[in-house]
Amino acid sequence: MNVEAKLEKLGLELPSLEDLYRTNSSGAHYISHFPVQNLLYLSGTTPRKGGQPYLPGVVGKDLTLAQGYDAARHAAVMTLAAVKYALGDLDRVQQIVHLLGFVNSAPGFGDQPRVINGAADLLVELFSERGKPTRAAIGCQGLGGNASVEIIVTLLFSGADVRPPLARDHFVK
Repeated sequence: MNVEAKLEKLGLELPSLEDLYRTNSSGAHYISHFPVQNLLYLSGTTPRKGGQPYLPGVVGKDLTLAQGYDAARHAAVMTLAAVKYALGDLDRVQQIVHLLGFVNSAPGFGDQPRVINGAADLLVELFSERGKPTRAAIGCQGLGGNASVEIIVTLLFSGADVRPPLARDHFVK
């Protein structure tokens, strides 16, 4: 079963990266991805569902560990939207190389690795062993837009064709 069919079976929908990049309430300037040979570096993604921020807030204060896990899972879906845009086909992913996760954490909250498991578990569910990354989970106080989680992924891909990155600042009005 291909990766997109697995996503559909899980009830997870890939949003259009172009639609997401048409709005830029943060005013931040960055690009969606950058290829270096067969490595694809992706910009950080936060959880969104139905085009809206999903589960914003502070894990350990506003959100439970389970909600943080779910937020990380949806942040991974946003990353996969960027991969789909860049490569055209999620099945071109050969290996998720690195996953860096930031968790908007309450003082004393120490379960960041379990929160970021939401993203890592989804990647393994979709790509099997190819989805198991090296990783780090970091607690922080505050993320843009009051996001509960932000993840950054680097991956190895097959083939040579990569679409040019989208520039987020291109759509600032």
